[in-house]
Amino acid sequence: MRSFVRSYWPLAAVPVVALVLDAVLAWRGQAWSLSDWASSVVLGAVVTVTVGILLARRQTLIQEALADLELIEKVAVLSAGVPGLRTRSPAGEIIRACYDARSGMALLPLARTTMQTEYLETVRAVLDQIERRLAGSLEPHATWSTDDWDRFHTVVLRLAESAQAAADRSTTVRDHWSSTIDPATRRLSALTGTRVPFGAFRHHYTQGPDRIRVHLDWDRLAGLVGDNDGAVRIERVLTTMEPRDLAALAHYRTPWYHDPASPAGGEVGYDDPAAHPIPHTRVARDGILLEPEREARITAVKHWYSEQAITGAIHLTLATYAAAPDRILVLDGNHRLAALARLVKEGCPATITEFRITGAAGVLPPLIPDLTHHLVGQTP
Repeated sequence: MRSFVRSYWPLAAVPVVALVLDAVLAWRGQAWSLSDWASSVVLGAVVTVTVGILLARRQTLIQEALADLELIEKVAVLSAGVPGLRTRSPAGEIIRACYDARSGMALLPLARTTMQTEYLETVRAVLDQIERRLAGSLEPHATWSTDDWDRFHTVVLRLAESAQAAADRSTTVRDHWSSTIDPATRRLSALTGTRVPFGAFRHHYTQGPDRIRVHLDWDRLAGLVGDNDGAVRIERVLTTMEPRDLAALAHYRTPWYHDPASPAGGEVGYDDPAAHPIPHTRVARDGILLEPEREARITAVKHWYSEQAITGAIHLTLATYAAAPDRILVLDGNHRLAALARLVKEGCPATITEFRITGAAGVLPPLIPDLTHHLVGQTP
């Protein structure tokens, strides 16, 4: 009924307008005759308006069919890309998915309501999967460049603007805009390349291929990161190491310890009264401080990296803890960083991506038992 009224309301206006005009003419002594009503109102107005309405209705049906056809193709493209987003997160694919989602927004007000709903539900599924991937995986935070994040934020903003414009012309879009698209685009815009979601960090370093083996209090750390003040957080830090220059590693410490007064050298436990942390710059120069098994592992990793270096600079990903502004404890990747440092000393360039816990240096009791060895005032 609503559709009928929207399409044919001009017919109801015709007799009202005709009566008003006839009253005006009668007041001036020029009232219409029956022939005038027949020619002017019935043949002139009613027939013309009816033909115009029928043509407009047919044109609307054609527009709906074309809009439906375009949106069906876009739904197919978006749906085909969702499985891939569950397992990988290249910047190009995710940005392309956002552009695909945006491209159909202008057509939505022209399509049938059922098609609008199907398209908007598909867009919601795509945005949800992108959010789960970016918030639950360290891969994009390790591999995306600053330009990639800037492009991603731009296309998400444009997608939100296009959806809001369509919402002004369609009740169906308006409902989805307020309940799903607007909240989803706001959450995606809040994701950055520098501040890393704690859930992704924890899953990667407890369930993923890399594991933090030092005794980190994960539950307390989760509570600190979840506080609203944001003082404790996970940040992405990028470092470039020039050939034969180990200055970038000056502040990095291993979770390995030695007794400098022991004539035998070698490692001791962190709870040894004479334990001193071993800097990574010293590991690069002096392997005698380490146990033979650890030294052999570093040598094997160095050999593997030297083969990779043939094709260009080596990239390494680490988990670290900022114990002080000038003291960074490496939580995971110590053997790889030690091997890489020795290659850099020999002339190989390298880049490092850190996922660094910051703002927790003053937390008591410490989140890591041997953290007291790395606080300000302690000797290396």
